[in-house]
Amino acid sequence: MRLLSFLFLSVLPAFAADPSVGKKLVFSDDFDGDKIDETKWSVLGAREVFTFVKVGKGGALRIGLKMKEDMIQTHTLSTRGKFSQQFGYFEVSMRMHAGEGHAGAFRLSTDDDKSPPIITTSFHGTGKERVSPWARAVLESGAQDFRPDKAIGKFTDISKKFHTYGILWNEKGFTWYLDGKAVHKLERKEFVRPMSLTLTHRIEEQDRPKLVLKSLPDDVDVDWVKVWK
Repeated sequence: MRLLSFLFLSVLPAFAADPSVGKKLVFSDDFDGDKIDETKWSVLGAREVFTFVKVGKGGALRIGLKMKEDMIQTHTLSTRGKFSQQFGYFEVSMRMHAGEGHAGAFRLSTDDDKSPPIITTSFHGTGKERVSPWARAVLESGAQDFRPDKAIGKFTDISKKFHTYGILWNEKGFTWYLDGKAVHKLERKEFVRPMSLTLTHRIEEQDRPKLVLKSLPDDVDVDWVKVWK
């Protein structure tokens, strides 16, 4: 497919109404146990990198990395085939990793990925206290990336504490929320098929040169996931 030029997301005011207000909680996981609830999640990747840690009075899911020769890897929890929905507000509480060369992400993806229109929307952490909203669509005309035209802010604690990352999806398009504040918006109406969510920690070939092995372990932690309809 022909790769089209980038389209930019619009910057929103640094405040907004709570997008969960007036909606019903339809899916959640607080990761307070000692194993993955496989009625909710499918495990993709090495099971041993998914562990549980104590956070306050509860727990959190930790997604690590597997030490291997080339280090190229992807470890994902997905609700595909177990939970998906059309429209709603999807939110997670995550502590991102610190270093470069690997990426943690919270994503929504069209379940039916055989024919366009297809879209994946996400919050994507790249290390060095950076996180950004991002979307990639496959349309009849080809593939498009939707990215912000400038940074959504400067952070000092993305890897040090939990932040909430939310994506509101409705008939008008998508709005990204960071700690309850709307930070970006993509107005596209053609994406209406149900979407499932994933939690990912990965190393891709193009990122591998930036990875500093002595900085590991450098994990991604997920405190909870909530979805409203």
